Amino acid sequence: MFDDFDEALRKLLVQEIPIRSNEIEITFEQPKREWSARLNRPTLNIFLFDIRENVSLRNRTQRHNVDPSRREVQIQRPETRVDLHYMITAWASEVDDEHRLLTRTMLALLRHGQLPPELMIGTLIDHDRAIHLSVAQYDHPLNPTEVWGVLDNEMRPALSLRATVTLYPHTPILVPAVRTRELRFADMDVRTIRKQPQAQANGNGRPHTGDAVLSQLWTIGGVVNIGAALDEAQLTLEELAREIPLDADGRFVIGNLRKGSYTLRLEIPGQAPVTRTIEVPSEDYNI
Repeated sequence: MFDDFDEALRKLLVQEIPIRSNEIEITFEQPKREWSARLNRPTLNIFLFDIRENVSLRNRTQRHNVDPSRREVQIQRPETRVDLHYMITAWASEVDDEHRLLTRTMLALLRHGQLPPELMIGTLIDHDRAIHLSVAQYDHPLNPTEVWGVLDNEMRPALSLRATVTLYPHTPILVPAVRTRELRFADMDVRTIRKQPQAQANGNGRPHTGDAVLSQLWTIGGVVNIGAALDEAQLTLEELAREIPLDADGRFVIGNLRKGSYTLRLEIPGQAPVTRTIEVPSEDYNI
């Protein structure tokens, strides 16, 4: 991904500075003394010197994408937001030319708070988050003297560029959609005896039992899919006179139901009400 962003950044600068007929070279190599000694034309060096997670944008929420058939759910574990820190320097035979090139570079980057979508290439094409750009913001503990000392080269003016990209280290998991969840309540004081043909009395006169479940409650989920806008739709569970919230895509969840038959009533202004009888539990609750 980083190499794809480098190429996208190159295209952005060529387009915005602008650079024509390869009059200026753009390189991502380390600006060491040996490298700079080989230069024979004006050059813009973009050196990636630090990569670190942006902890302020850390996300711990999984995403669940339901397929059109509503039978499978894609689970995507949280992504990681990473800051790429670049040091941009200009190299030319005249100082005026270097400063002019730095100025044009800074103006080009200031015109774009994020990488334009049309420049997304390679692994960036499916990027569902914008790549934000921040120029000349020294929020990173960069000591220029130390950097140039390590590079064994003479110190020169540099622009800082921070690009925030999104990495997806986890492969999405495809699982069947869960439509029914069962919740059982049991008396912890009731002792169970497996394979006991009938209840027996204990020392206190209280019977042992092979079934300690006192009650069962169900949570169900379905989808309203009637080919109409649901902004003003109202879904009601008639037996309990309970209004059921609808998501924007028509999904709904109903909890604390006992086993049995229920009636769902869907009302949309200007249309005849739609009703559906459902059994809890069952395989499908869609409307």
